[in-house]
Amino acid sequence: MGTNILEERMLEDTLTTFQKGGEVSAAQGVMLIDGWLQALQGDPNLDQLESQLTELRAELQSGQPNSGHIGQLLENLAHQAQQAAEEPTAEGTWTGGLESLAKILRGLRSKL
Repeated sequence: MGTNILEERMLEDTLTTFQKGGEVSAAQGVMLIDGWLQALQGDPNLDQLESQLTELRAELQSGQPNSGHIGQLLENLAHQAQQAAEEPTAEGTWTGGLESLAKILRGLRSKL
């Protein structure tokens, strides 16, 4: 992660969206996920991440979202963001951004 401009842009957009302090609707969440899926497209190393984002997208769009499942997906995504931030190759603002993203995702999970 962090190797292309689309990933960097999506991280910035995601952090900006959640740091505004307001609630994020399911539709806004789906739009962010769609952006991430586009940014991550074609990287075979990120298949698991793409799969979890796709699951989260489907859950947010379902008529009766399962908050337990959403919470687990958010925790998994937070864990992956934290791991990426701690990789030896992670550096600069990308690392801090991923750490912030992990905290935001865990905060969202706690609100479910």
